[in-house]
Amino acid sequence: MATIKFNTRWKEELVATSKEGSLVFEFTMGKFNVYFPTQDAWHTSAPEWAKQKWTTYLEECEKWCAENNIPITIVDDGIVYEDKNSL
Repeated sequence: MATIKFNTRWKEELVATSKEGSLVFEFTMGKFNVYFPTQDAWHTSAPEWAKQKWTTYLEECEKWCAENNIPITIVDDGIVYEDKNSL
């Protein structure tokens, strides 16, 4: 099982950090919601090390959202990018 830690930060971002690196997702703060990219959007935007980990990150993000009572929405225009400064 993957160990992924989630942290929110200013500018409406949710940072998911694992031993491989950190990924950033859109997290609206006015009305909390995580916007998670579809598989196609993920494969277009995710760094090479994460391309095959869509399911893992989605499942872990869904758990985090459930624990924090925050909705998650899978969207075609979902943003994911690597944050090399979070490590």
